[in-house]
Amino acid sequence: MSETYIPLSQINTLVFCSRRFYYESVEGHQVINEHIEEGRIKHTRVHTETKNQQKNGRKISRQQYVASAQLGVCGYIDLIEEKDGILYPVEYKKAGTGNWLNDQVQLCLEGMLLEEHAGLQIPHGYIYYIGSKRRRKVAFDQALRETSREFVAEAKLLLQTRKIPKPVHDNRCNGCSVRKICLPDEIAYLHELDARPKRIKPALGIDNVLYVDEPGCALKKTGERILVVKDGETIRDIPLIHLGQVVICGYSSLTTPVMQTLLNEGIPVVFLSAYGRYQGTLTPQISRNSLLRVAQHQIARDTEKCLLLAKAFVHGKISNMRLMLQRRKWRGKAKTADGQSQIVSSIESIARMRKQIPQASALSELLGIEGNASAAYFRSFGFMLKTEMGFDFKQRSRRPPKDPTNALLSFAYSLLTADVMSAIQIVGLDPYVGFFHQWHYGRPCLALDLMEEFRPILADSVVISLINNAQIKPDDFNESHGGWFLKDAARKRFYAAYENRKNETITHPVFKYKISFRRTIELQIRLLAKYLTEEIDAYTPLTVR
Repeated sequence: MSETYIPLSQINTLVFCSRRFYYESVEGHQVINEHIEEGRIKHTRVHTETKNQQKNGRKISRQQYVASAQLGVCGYIDLIEEKDGILYPVEYKKAGTGNWLNDQVQLCLEGMLLEEHAGLQIPHGYIYYIGSKRRRKVAFDQALRETSREFVAEAKLLLQTRKIPKPVHDNRCNGCSVRKICLPDEIAYLHELDARPKRIKPALGIDNVLYVDEPGCALKKTGERILVVKDGETIRDIPLIHLGQVVICGYSSLTTPVMQTLLNEGIPVVFLSAYGRYQGTLTPQISRNSLLRVAQHQIARDTEKCLLLAKAFVHGKISNMRLMLQRRKWRGKAKTADGQSQIVSSIESIARMRKQIPQASALSELLGIEGNASAAYFRSFGFMLKTEMGFDFKQRSRRPPKDPTNALLSFAYSLLTADVMSAIQIVGLDPYVGFFHQWHYGRPCLALDLMEEFRPILADSVVISLINNAQIKPDDFNESHGGWFLKDAARKRFYAAYENRKNETITHPVFKYKISFRRTIELQIRLLAKYLTEEIDAYTPLTVR
């Protein structure tokens, strides 16, 4: 008895692209795009009509399940026709009349399964193209049968070895559902096999975020919509199809149907405290990629590789901090003599720290470099703020933030943590096992690692813009127990500014195409995953110019 029955549809996938077979059958990715959805819809008629019927002297059976212990494959045959004592399978395909080997192999295997099941010789079958309403006869000759067996053997070997094939990087990639995970153009470019890749749109679906921060709200479900209700009144009504993430700040309730729906739809729910501190995430079962997590854990125990990754994270953070100071050294308080002197000094200090990164021989030494660079950056942070706005900043403080500027920074970092955590889990990595930040129980070390390069250019940038554009003012804060915290109305303006910043586009420093900050977060995490599985030789941090 075969240990594993491989679905016929997956053998079709293997013949088309062994790498796509790996992602779907080994790593468990099931990505639905418009092409797959269209094919499913067009198959509906085949699978829902009467199972057995007579037509033009032929006996027709629909959607018959067959399996073979000898071959080790199984699946449904769309339609089986019988005429004059001869059986033959009919496989429905979405469109076209192309003579594709993957479709022929699938059909041939259906015929071989049917032969084993019925005890009859089956000489041929048909591929019916729904779009053109034509069908092509496929003869089950010895060559096709042998080719089909070879592909089954290849599938079994891939499932056993779990070694990811190289990207095909050709026309098969166009319209492929796993292209956003596979990144064939990017990998080819990094291996210097091709010119600059075309613009991509990574797969992360967090395009619309629902922020709920009014105390006493309840999230409810009605049909395919999520309602935010307070005191019996619906204050938000959002279609599920438009929702990518829910962020709850403070005390609100979710009904069980809402939680189940969000989990089923793959929509994460992030919980922040009433003061904006990240608390945790209700995470859907998005990735079953245990192989990637095993690779992550192995490298996390390799001191040398951890140090290499940590250097990349720190290099990204330090480069982007220096850029922030360079861009703003003629604005706000920076225009004063004291401001110019301080910012120039910080820029020079950060540049020296960056040069020391390659020579660091241990994580502890790298932590010192990063700490010194951050100290130099925050010594000048206050000079990037406009004097007339009434904000002051002396040094970074947390838990609680000692001034309004620190309160904004802490809140921005909490939202960034939530976004990075969600992206990490969607890609399939473990957010609690990092390479630079030291492991502590309950600490999302990998999220903290990957946040480093985004802190200055995303979180800090939002804070500076809100202050300098007078969107947030000193009277938008409450002081409580020695800390400063945003008022409810100001938090809404903060959410809007943060989302707008994530939607801004930049030119990716490596691939040179336009991409939003929102999508770049996921792209960087996917590139890290490619490094962990040895598909690329190094992880390159995001450094903007």
